Amino acid sequence: MTGELRRNVILSWTEEAYEVPILSRPLFGFHFHAVNDPDAIRAVLLDRVSTYAKPALLGRLAGDLLGRGIFAAEGEDWREQRRLMAPVFTPAAIKGFMPGFLDEARVTADGWAAEAPGVIDVAAAATATTFRVICRALCSSEPLMATDEAAENVAAALASLGDFRAGALMGVPWLDASPRLRRAAKGRAFIRDAMARFLAERRAADDPPDDFMTRLLRVFAETHPPDEAARLALENAVTFLVAGHETTANALSWALYVLSEQPDVQDVLAAEARDALTETDPDAIIEWTPYLRWVLDEVLRLYPPAPRIERQAVADDELCGHEIRKGDLVSVWPWVVHRHRALWKDPDLFDPENFSPEAKAGHHRFQYIPFGAGPRVCIGAQFALAEAQLILATWLSRYRFSPVPGRQVEVQADIALRPKGGLPLRVEVRS
Repeated sequence: MTGELRRNVILSWTEEAYEVPILSRPLFGFHFHAVNDPDAIRAVLLDRVSTYAKPALLGRLAGDLLGRGIFAAEGEDWREQRRLMAPVFTPAAIKGFMPGFLDEARVTADGWAAEAPGVIDVAAAATATTFRVICRALCSSEPLMATDEAAENVAAALASLGDFRAGALMGVPWLDASPRLRRAAKGRAFIRDAMARFLAERRAADDPPDDFMTRLLRVFAETHPPDEAARLALENAVTFLVAGHETTANALSWALYVLSEQPDVQDVLAAEARDALTETDPDAIIEWTPYLRWVLDEVLRLYPPAPRIERQAVADDELCGHEIRKGDLVSVWPWVVHRHRALWKDPDLFDPENFSPEAKAGHHRFQYIPFGAGPRVCIGAQFALAEAQLILATWLSRYRFSPVPGRQVEVQADIALRPKGGLPLRVEVRS
């Protein structure tokens, strides 16, 4: 797998993948199984989770950025981190961050006023907005992190996480010498150094603000020596910084892309959002935008933020009548599952009614997995969903979005799913 196909792996799927419960084939000396059947997905991600571990390869590729935090940890180490971090992501804890979601959405919307009507790269705007949100939640907008330089280095590091890096795998990083990988290495070093300096300052503070970093330090300090608690806080904060804003930025971008081609749906959402935004409580705004949530769920079906979930069998097993051998790669692709012919009616069409209460009651729990499933479901999923819903409500209440004539939108899929080359849309102020 080389060139564009290596960087944009969804191009490799054939029509058969969207029709069969499991697709097995050899891949680089391994046996690879793509699992699409919801019962088999449940087995991999929940019922027999001890049989299917994260591939060690993923840890080696991400280790110099994310360390041994919750993303890469396994076994008891992972369970302890998950348990300790759970209070940081309770509904009450997330609610404390919600005013920041609305503030940053308004900052972006206010900035568009001088450019509208006009063409704006909404993917870049969404990324900038969610990066400000994450810096505000993580470190109270610490100047060292809330800068254009920091955002550029995070983007460079993210862009290569899905790339094959021979040097990282063999322990000789100087082999990874392409310009893209050199920029990524510089980005990873910047992030780790900047966050380490900030963490040292935060540990020395007498009365630190009650942001995500302070909460992480507090929960890990309860059961770990100071230096170990600091390491775990650092590695999980970097994970939150790098992955947290990217997930929501891509969801916002794809939502605006889909809605740009659905002006009638936009009008309904704009009216719903304007009514809801008369409320001052963010929870009430979320409660009073139910159709927007259907739309957001449908966007995440068509464009799941993480298009693949990788596992490796640590023991022999059987899935959908296929023999799984110890060492085989087992993969669940939300991109494929969410468009599977056996699971969805007209799976490639945008239809928010897929997420009406009546339709959802007929879904298998494991046919819709935009944030994964089972014990390793994304711990920040509710943070991301609340952020996306409040930001979209703010933007749609004030602006109308339409396609740029002649501009073809393409999907770029590596570790995330984003619009290739950005997403220019025409933006107009609503009367």
